[in-house]
Amino acid sequence: MKTDICRLWQGFLIAAVLVFSGCSGKAPALGREASGAYSNLLSEEAEELVQTGVSYHDRGDYETAIDYYNQAMELEPDHPVIYYEIGFSRIALGNVAEALELAEKGIIAAKAREYEEMIPSLLDLKGSALYNLGRSEEAVDVYLLAINQYGVTSVFPYYNLGLNYYRLERGKEAADALRRGLLINPNHASSNYLLGKICMEDGKKTQALFPFCYFLLLEPNTERAAQSYNTVKYMLSVQEEGIGVRDNGTFTTADMIISVAFTLDEANFRMSEAEKTKAKLEYVFTALEEQKNSGKIGRSGGDELWWDFYSPFFYRVVKSEYAKTFYRYIGLSADSAADNWIENGQEEIENFFVWLNDYFEESARE
Repeated sequence: MKTDICRLWQGFLIAAVLVFSGCSGKAPALGREASGAYSNLLSEEAEELVQTGVSYHDRGDYETAIDYYNQAMELEPDHPVIYYEIGFSRIALGNVAEALELAEKGIIAAKAREYEEMIPSLLDLKGSALYNLGRSEEAVDVYLLAINQYGVTSVFPYYNLGLNYYRLERGKEAADALRRGLLINPNHASSNYLLGKICMEDGKKTQALFPFCYFLLLEPNTERAAQSYNTVKYMLSVQEEGIGVRDNGTFTTADMIISVAFTLDEANFRMSEAEKTKAKLEYVFTALEEQKNSGKIGRSGGDELWWDFYSPFFYRVVKSEYAKTFYRYIGLSADSAADNWIENGQEEIENFFVWLNDYFEESARE
């Protein structure tokens, strides 16, 4: 499992691109297949029209994209690939009911043509439309069908399944869906964010801290990042009554380690808030990994994401020469001098991302 996850990082972070996305994490995420993925299912002329449409869609000109898709449909009537692309653009335009109808037509057409490989994408489109129509119960069934019958290997259906479970106030099932998706691809920011939020709402400190901090690495300077960073600071600074000593299964000991981090503030009272947060994160990430390795933190099925991926990763980061860069990077949303650092610290940031890339390549070989 660890090797598979780590391979996903190879070459991913080396460009050190700062992502300042405005994504809210409250909407379904459609995972478009790579351009040309279904080229063999279309005639050359129809494929050219579809790719032109995709280029317009990616520029935000959805109406023009649909015009090109309609031209392709004249050449290839009732084609599932084209139904999908039109539906994808209809979703972007807010024409949700039309997108749902197109998804259903596409599924029927894919089955008729025996294009089974198209069905998961069409189910994803259908589930997204159902979510936007407020029909989360039906959307859950759609995503479960995609996962259980078609064996999807993308994080998106798991994220969308978790999002619908969360809307239905089925937090345990939502967290499990997100966990399963992150085992496929831990680099999906919204999955990390929502997992952290759900676990925090349930008082599960360890399960919340790791994905929140990983989310901040992926999306450090957005509104969601500010909320996440403030939550992390709160978690490390306040000993809430009943939180940290409650029974959280195999994570109880880990939660207690996080709950006593606030005691470092007394010794570090001369430090800035950012420096205090840095000291507490270093203490927590070090203690969690060392206690895990010593066997003092228990393990159970389903814990792999936390103890085989997050924990060793953060331990290595805080023990590296780039620990200071990491702390500042994940705290960009609260850093008044962030713009100046980003402008003048490009070499430092890029070197940090090169180090990250090397870490995951090394982990993949283990």
